[in-house]
Amino acid sequence: MKITTIHIRNFLGIQAADIIPATPVSLICGPNGAGKSSIQEAVRLALAGESVRVGLKKDYGQLLHDGAETGSIVVSVGPQANSVPLPSGKAKNGLPDDPRLAYVLDAQRFASLDEKARRAFLFDLMGLKLGTDMVRERLAARGCDAKKIEAVLPLVRAGFDAAAKEAQTKATAAKGAWRALTNENYGAVKAADWTAPVPAGGPAPQDAAAAIAELEAEIAEATGDAGDLQRQLGQMDAAEQQRRQRAEKIAGLVAKADQLPKAEESVARALAERDAFQPKVEALRAAAGGKQAGVSCTCPECGALLQYLAGQLAQRAPAQADPDAAGRLPEYERSLSVLENALKSRTAERDAAAAAANQAELLRKDAAADAGDDAELRGKIESELKTLQEAIKGVGEELTAARAAQRAAGEAAELTRKAGQHHADVVAWDALAEALGPSGIPADLLAEALGPINEQLAAAANLSEWFRVGIERDMTVTAGDGRPYALLSESEQWRADAMIAYAIGKLTGLRLLVLDRADVLIGAERDRLFWWLADLADAGEIDTALVFMSLKSMPTGLPEGITPFWVQDHQVGTVREAA
Repeated sequence: MKITTIHIRNFLGIQAADIIPATPVSLICGPNGAGKSSIQEAVRLALAGESVRVGLKKDYGQLLHDGAETGSIVVSVGPQANSVPLPSGKAKNGLPDDPRLAYVLDAQRFASLDEKARRAFLFDLMGLKLGTDMVRERLAARGCDAKKIEAVLPLVRAGFDAAAKEAQTKATAAKGAWRALTNENYGAVKAADWTAPVPAGGPAPQDAAAAIAELEAEIAEATGDAGDLQRQLGQMDAAEQQRRQRAEKIAGLVAKADQLPKAEESVARALAERDAFQPKVEALRAAAGGKQAGVSCTCPECGALLQYLAGQLAQRAPAQADPDAAGRLPEYERSLSVLENALKSRTAERDAAAAAANQAELLRKDAAADAGDDAELRGKIESELKTLQEAIKGVGEELTAARAAQRAAGEAAELTRKAGQHHADVVAWDALAEALGPSGIPADLLAEALGPINEQLAAAANLSEWFRVGIERDMTVTAGDGRPYALLSESEQWRADAMIAYAIGKLTGLRLLVLDRADVLIGAERDRLFWWLADLADAGEIDTALVFMSLKSMPTGLPEGITPFWVQDHQVGTVREAA
């Protein structure tokens, strides 16, 4: 920022000032109370909108020079300018606003900040935005787990410490989960290659499946063979049952066939009784109906009419109805029906006994053909079956053991996997906690924030031949051998402030330096100030430097790059003009 004119009317201790810097460095000097600080405050008010004396614009009338009713400040940078009319204070800004400008207009400002404000300013100075997007990108660049990053990002708003503590808490929880799973104390080295123990005696996990398949096939084959033998025994049992049933049936048939002679006698008696009784019934029927009993026929020799009845022929005589015969006929017919039914029953019993005898004979022939003894074969089959069943039992026990071993190996593998996941969580959370901790991203950010300004401070110390100033990680300003800013003398603090303001002006690109109260420097230190500023101007490192110094007389022997302005009687002119 190259200031081309400074116009002041009736502002505090200055009645009139028209400063047109001829060189990058302007030395504004004069006796105490002449109004030098008023010029510095006027520039500050015009460029940064800050008033040291009053806090409200309604009080800007208090900034007017003694007795004046109006005043004005105009600071120009080429064709652009900022102006402040008094007493209204309604500024017109032709220059772009830059909040960092206040730190070069007031060299002591940075040192007056607390630790948090210094850090915030430096982060902003270097364009380090502490947003979640920036933190996410930096954590990802460090290889942190994406899901875990998202879990702690909301806490970054409360500060890196809170987010790091949360990550560490998660790591501790993961360690606890590992301990609960393994029943062992967690150790990073141990957990890295920890595996769950597998019970001894079983096949190797890679061989278990093949062994189980082989045992299952063996059991299946033996079970099939045992099934065949059991079917053979079943067939033999069925045949034996059939033989027993046949023998029982033969016994029943023989018992029934043994009744055949008696049944035949019974049939003969029943037949004889019926045959004896039937002619009587026929005779009563004929007598009752006026008919001749028997069968009518004609003698082939003489042609006489005959009647055949009960095996005898007799001359047929005219028949007359007999009432007595008609009365007895129903009873005789019932008796005949009883005799005929008895004959049928006895005949059926005889036929059944005869059929039983025939059937028994056929079954005896079948039994004779099926009389083989299979006891030896049965014993052999039962022996083979027992051997197979014992083998199946033994292989089944092996299969159960193999499956148990495979299951145990699978459980061990799953336990190993889960333990490995817990360990991976520990590693990921620890990495996240470290990245968010003081030595992680905050350290990177501090290095990025402190590195450039400390480099500029080191360069300023070398060029000015003053002590080296530094800003430490805890935001402490130190000088020389590390003495804190608070322990420096007034002169040392002024020089530290000057170099910090220069570094800020350089890093912001403002290239502006305003140094008030330079009269705290005396002798060689004052000379070093002038030559340092002159060297900066010659090197093109600054566009404008305004140095305010109380002097009892006009300075002499200034470097050519410095233009002095003498303040006297509340007005300003150059020293050379005054001379």
